[in-house]
Amino acid sequence: MPVYVVQVTVLPRPALLDPEGETITHAAHRLGYGDIRRIRAGRAFALEIEAPSPDAAALRAQHLAHQLLHNPVVEVFTVKVLEASMSSTS
Repeated sequence: MPVYVVQVTVLPRPALLDPEGETITHAAHRLGYGDIRRIRAGRAFALEIEAPSPDAAALRAQHLAHQLLHNPVVEVFTVKVLEASMSSTS
């Protein structure tokens, strides 16, 4: 069965303050990146999931994100299947 690399990205909810992202945005402006309007800071997880299809791998990652990887009160997440291989790694 193929193994899919799935990325789960967790970010603060858009309506909430993001002090870390604001600090990075200000630092980018000081470095001459004035065209950067906003940076949101979060976390990214790379999951290797054995599944019959990319959709099945994405659904499994979504379930894990709901249960473990994010706090639904203050965060949102996205799931993206990046690649697949035919053998699993140990």
